[in-house]
Amino acid sequence: MNFELQNIEDYTKDLSWMLKALAQLEKEFSTEDWLFIKPVHPATAFTEICEQLYPKLANAISEKGDHYTKHLLYTIDISESQVAKAAALAVDLDFTLLLTKLIVRRCLQKVLIRNYYKSPEKFALGNSLEE
Repeated sequence: MNFELQNIEDYTKDLSWMLKALAQLEKEFSTEDWLFIKPVHPATAFTEICEQLYPKLANAISEKGDHYTKHLLYTIDISESQVAKAAALAVDLDFTLLLTKLIVRRCLQKVLIRNYYKSPEKFALGNSLEE
């Protein structure tokens, strides 16, 4: 299963996955005490979460500066090369909006990976290969 950021777009339209991603996002920003409203529409869940995160993130970056941004990306585990690649693909996009989308996608990616490795099917497959 391929969990790269560009391959998770289908999951952004699934409300249950996006609610799990929102819970992960809240964990990532637990030190900030930011509150998020849960989306209710699957088709717009990703956008709604991004719209809530964007102003909070923009304010934090403007107040705390580049050091905060670098620390945040390190903590959430988004590499500089991922940021550079996304920036090259979305030249007209505001940098903070770009980071917002990357962060939400990374939270979703973490949830998907965690779910995959907890999956009984994965372990069943692994056991049959060992026999």
